[in-house]
Amino acid sequence: MSLRNLKELTIIAKEAFSKMFLVAKSLCFLHVTNTHVFTVASLYGPSMLPTFNLTGDWALAERFSHKLGKVGAGDIVILKSPVEPRKIMTKRVIGVEGDSVTYVVEPKNSDRTETIVVPKGHIWVEGDNIYNSKDSRNFGAVPYGLLRGKMLWKIWPPKDFGYIGKKEQNS
Repeated sequence: MSLRNLKELTIIAKEAFSKMFLVAKSLCFLHVTNTHVFTVASLYGPSMLPTFNLTGDWALAERFSHKLGKVGAGDIVILKSPVEPRKIMTKRVIGVEGDSVTYVVEPKNSDRTETIVVPKGHIWVEGDNIYNSKDSRNFGAVPYGLLRGKMLWKIWPPKDFGYIGKKEQNS
C-alpha cells in the first residue's frame, strides 16, 4: 500500500467520521426536542369526539408548561394512564388542585352527580365524549406527575389545521 493510498483513506475516514458526527448531533437534537420541548401526538379513539376524530388526527403538544404549572381547566393534555402506565391518553382538564368539580357518575345510565375537591398535586381530566371515555370519573384525580404535555395545534387532517384553544367550562 502506497503513501498516496493511505492519505486518500485517511481523508475518506475523516469525512465519514465528520458526517457520522453530524448525524449523531442531529439525532441528539431531535431526542431532546421531542422529550422536553415539542412532540407530535397521533390521536385515536372515541373519548375526545368531536374535538378529535376517531382515527388519524395528529396534534403538536408542548412539553414544558405542565412543568411550570401552566396547565388549567379547559386545556387538552397528554398524560400517562394511571391504570395502564404504558398507555398515553389525551383528555381535557376539568379542574386543578383545590377546584370543586361536579361530574355525572354514569352518564349512560343516570343523571346522578357527585362533587369532589381535587386534591393537592392532582388534576381532574375527562374526555369530551363523556359517554365513551375512561377518565377521572373512573380512576379519580390524576397526579400532576403523569402529565406529559399540553396540546397546542391540530396538524392533521389539513382541513382541521389550527390552534387548539381552551374550551370554556360550564360553571
